[in-house]
Amino acid sequence: MVMQAPVGRHQVREEIQRRILSGESQPGERLTQQSLAKELGVAQGTVRESLLELQWLGLVESIDRLGVFVQKLDAAHICEAYQVREFLEGLAARLACEHTSRADVASLRKMANHIWELSKEKKEEEMGAADRAFHLQIMNLSRNKVLLRLAEGYRVLGMAVRASRDPQDVYNEHLQIVDAIDQNKPDEAERLMRHHVVEARRMIEQQAAKHEFAAKWVPDARE
Repeated sequence: MVMQAPVGRHQVREEIQRRILSGESQPGERLTQQSLAKELGVAQGTVRESLLELQWLGLVESIDRLGVFVQKLDAAHICEAYQVREFLEGLAARLACEHTSRADVASLRKMANHIWELSKEKKEEEMGAADRAFHLQIMNLSRNKVLLRLAEGYRVLGMAVRASRDPQDVYNEHLQIVDAIDQNKPDEAERLMRHHVVEARRMIEQQAAKHEFAAKWVPDARE
């Protein structure tokens, strides 16, 4: 895929990220700046910067004198990201209480209902994308740019996880979080969000214990 000019670091990173999360680039595969630059039609410096960002996101690893390789997305790696997610999204829900309008609350409820409807239709990929959009919207409502930046790493890793919790439980928890934000109860909103993320992490841990966990890419709704 040769990218159309002008091309920035963000577009290059997104393309390499897509290949990794979709399985097109396999764990352990070596990624070279020269070949990627030629293939994507960009400068090696642009590829170098993109790979550094992907390393920060946990999708690639750099090994001295050997190069850059695609990171394995296993349960332990993703659960570590979920431990961070618990605190960051809990804080986001707390901060959202200060900034959320009636229209914002209505939008969140609509998103929660949409996720529920998709679950009843067994549309797993669409449901996963809609669920991430719901959580991202709460992050946006925190109005905290640093928080959004910190969340980018685990948000990307979350694209490799397909939800397997009871959809009814997820729906109820989403509505409870929205209600707490609507009622301006920051302590409750944070507690509910942290519980919600912990339950998701426990699901992954349980699957891993039974050797049933496998990272599966779920594209965003826009893709």
